[in-house]
Amino acid sequence: MNVKKDLDEQDIAIEVAIDRTQEILPEKEKNLSIELLLYVCLAMALGFLLLLPMIHIKNQIYYYSRDISTLWSEYSILMEENKDLHQKIETIRFKHYVTDTLEIK
Repeated sequence: MNVKKDLDEQDIAIEVAIDRTQEILPEKEKNLSIELLLYVCLAMALGFLLLLPMIHIKNQIYYYSRDISTLWSEYSILMEENKDLHQKIETIRFKHYVTDTLEIK
């Protein structure tokens, strides 16, 4: 009987604790309000409007830098070919100069 009395007191204490927590905690809304939904949609639209130009600009910078890299590599190849051609011209001039001086003598 003493055990049953303890259990009844515990049940009452639990019910009192539940009642107190329900008094303290506010009731939760089950549905979103239209205003909150519009604010969220407006915030997302504003975020997209701010982010899309930045993404576009970064893509353009990437493509321009890729084109510049390609042109720079072609430029460096052409400069090396130019040096090689100048050296070949100098050897031909030297040969021509040597053969002209030998013919003159």
